[in-house]
Amino acid sequence: MKLINEEYLLTSLKASEVSAFDAIYSAYSKTLYAYLYDRLNDEDVCSDILQDVFISLWEKREYLQIETSLKSYLFQAIKYKISDQYRRNYKYQKYLNDLGDYLNTHFTPPVDNIDQKKQLSSIMQTIDGFPARMKEIFILSRFEHLSINTIAEKLSISPQTVKNQITKALSILRNENAETYLTNLTVLMFLIDKLR
Repeated sequence: MKLINEEYLLTSLKASEVSAFDAIYSAYSKTLYAYLYDRLNDEDVCSDILQDVFISLWEKREYLQIETSLKSYLFQAIKYKISDQYRRNYKYQKYLNDLGDYLNTHFTPPVDNIDQKKQLSSIMQTIDGFPARMKEIFILSRFEHLSINTIAEKLSISPQTVKNQITKALSILRNENAETYLTNLTVLMFLIDKLR
């Protein structure tokens, strides 16, 4: 896309012309998604990030100050989101390690260590299998210790939606791992702090 076309699209976008937004999305979304997928290899996460970037573009349209090109601006936004995702994944892995340490310290059931590791692995897989948005909310709440209101503001959703997602996530954890109730009782004590 030529620079003059970008300038025209940006001017139209700032005037809240939906056709300009659609043209920008059509021009860049596939390339941005491919870039995301090459680095994150997760369709749900990539789709969510792409959606967030374009929602942000629309919401900030009237105040956009793009000094390079629109393409560069969008790629910079994507790179920031990828860094944020890596940071969250690091915190997630650290949290799982902390959870394992907690179990080793506080849980001494009449089962051998292999059973305990299997139970912990099952819990980790359950968390990892949450839908992308639920997992994001759960990570922000339980791993990054953000409040309900802070998460709601960060994700532009209602506090009630955040509470509902956390409650549903904890319910899934209970139901998916019901056969190891004693272990999960300990795990849930670690996971369930008050809904702030």
